[in-house]
Amino acid sequence: MSKYGYFLLSFALILFSPVLTPPGHTAPQAQNPMSQTIKQKSKSNPTQNTPPQQPQTVVENTAKIGYLLMDLDTGQTLESSQDQETFIPASVSKVPTTLAALHILGSNHRFITSVQSTAQVINGTLQGDLILVGGGDPSLSMAGLMDLALQLRLKGIQRIQGRFLYDESALLPDMNISNEQNEEETYNQGVSALTLDFNRVRLSWSIHSSGRISTQIVPNLGYVSLLAGETSRFGPNLTFLNGERGEVWRLNPHGARSGWEWVPIKQPARYTALVFREFSHQAAIDLPAPEPGRTTPTAKTLASHASPPLSDLVDATLEHSNNLWTELISMNAASRLSGQPQSVISSAKLLSTWMTRQIPGTDWTGFHLANSCGLTAVSRISPRQMVAILQWANGSLAGERAFASLLPISGWKGTLTSRFSTPESSLRVWAKTGTILYGKALAGYLFTHQNRRLAFAIFASDFVMRKAFDARMGQHSPNEIAQGRLWNSKASGQISALVEKWLHNY
Repeated sequence: MSKYGYFLLSFALILFSPVLTPPGHTAPQAQNPMSQTIKQKSKSNPTQNTPPQQPQTVVENTAKIGYLLMDLDTGQTLESSQDQETFIPASVSKVPTTLAALHILGSNHRFITSVQSTAQVINGTLQGDLILVGGGDPSLSMAGLMDLALQLRLKGIQRIQGRFLYDESALLPDMNISNEQNEEETYNQGVSALTLDFNRVRLSWSIHSSGRISTQIVPNLGYVSLLAGETSRFGPNLTFLNGERGEVWRLNPHGARSGWEWVPIKQPARYTALVFREFSHQAAIDLPAPEPGRTTPTAKTLASHASPPLSDLVDATLEHSNNLWTELISMNAASRLSGQPQSVISSAKLLSTWMTRQIPGTDWTGFHLANSCGLTAVSRISPRQMVAILQWANGSLAGERAFASLLPISGWKGTLTSRFSTPESSLRVWAKTGTILYGKALAGYLFTHQNRRLAFAIFASDFVMRKAFDARMGQHSPNEIAQGRLWNSKASGQISALVEKWLHNY
């Protein structure tokens, strides 16, 4: 397996979901998977036996669709409709933000996680503090942490005289990617410069006939715990409660009697430090409990672990539409751009501003990215603005990679594996999908049978229905959710038909 292969295998285990998956919907494994703050604390319980109602007729007279098709070689607009109107981009937002990051950081950039100290090692004892320093690596894995621990052991370190500190100051941390999304969703993890294996743990439970609850948490570090509690009969199986010394979840006694779920880690830096401490113990190094802290300019690196090159990370990020990786890549790029740590919100603003300055001839009226990954209903991009970004990307290498080669491929890779998969269409559409209830998007490149290279962007949004849906966050009936999915399905079919027509006609 290649150096990067295990990262792709890890992706097969992570739960992804369409942007803004409604409460009550748990994304299936290995699928792809807001600025007013709205905490969604109620989800429909999938274990209830109430039969779902049939979806009502989708309201279509309030929907809008806009698109633009451009010949990359001539710059000629071939087809367009409402191309200057702005729409909800959803995960298509990942295109401008990862593109900007590649140009700012360079395609060969690697994120470094290190262990540092100002002290000397005497007879196996580090005479001072040991500091785990996060470098914003989105791909840091259990194997990477074990690598660091074993490097320390090879240097003869067996114990430390001082404190064990962890430093996440390279980026501004947050407990959620989006405060408008349900805290319990696996794709709404905490964000930090110290991130580990998608910031999630596997939590299993079983309620015995006596009422006793058995739990199994992997990894079991005593940091995540499960409590029984009275909750709404229609609430989720697991509800995040937080906690001062760890992350506490509440089990709904009206829900499933047994099961398991991936649950997001909300304070990833402390969690990562605890895992590193456990691996250090396995490597025969005694570390005290971790504490937050900062490294110093005089500290020396005792061990380091590098990520794969950024172009490989972006490739995997776009293939699987990973929200966490997108945000971390963008935050790192924005921090480099500004010279100081950035948050999820500020990094999206900085990178979108940077992008508009690269293409000064475009009208950027209404262009707005609330975050970098598209986990929001308030971002806006027009088809013409999106095609301008794609045209610019086509004319400038992102380091040593052509950006189009990083996108999902029709009938073959990522979120387009099952779309445009006929012999006539497969391998000819290289594009990023975007999904939100009452919003669908597709943007990228077409390589036609007539050997024409085309750039396109298609957006479909129903702002009226989306606004009504948002107003009932946490209170949606199965019928409302089914209606939104039906709208999305029909919009997706319209988008696909348009792309198929273009492939045939041009």
